Amino acid sequence: MAVDELTCGQELAQDAEVPELLGELWEHVATNLAVHAKWVGTATPEAAAEHDCLTHIAREYRSIAAAAERAAAIMRSMADQPAAPHDPARADRPAQARFIRRKIDLQLALADLLVRHADTSRSALAELELDAADV
Repeated sequence: MAVDELTCGQELAQDAEVPELLGELWEHVATNLAVHAKWVGTATPEAAAEHDCLTHIAREYRSIAAAAERAAAIMRSMADQPAAPHDPARADRPAQARFIRRKIDLQLALADLLVRHADTSRSALAELELDAADV
């Protein structure tokens, strides 16, 4: 391993920011879903159905958030792990390259999806703030 090359543990510790932020986002969305469910209430069958679905989705989002937080904690804990030997003869470099290409495609697709959702949220916020100004 080169002197300035990171160990796998160091790389994973640095990458913990991804599940940390995903967990924070999913927890935030879960909170919003729970608030919306409470707002809708259960006074009618339609409201009760929406309430129950939103509550269930919020619970699942919280499960994802908790798993992401646990993964990030484990990743951070690896920062000081010594480098393990990696036998280059055992590496399947073409498979690794395919994996990394697919990972990049998924990362870019997720980034694009999140930007589109953020744009939709911005529009909803602008409408909400406009309506609030009229009150």
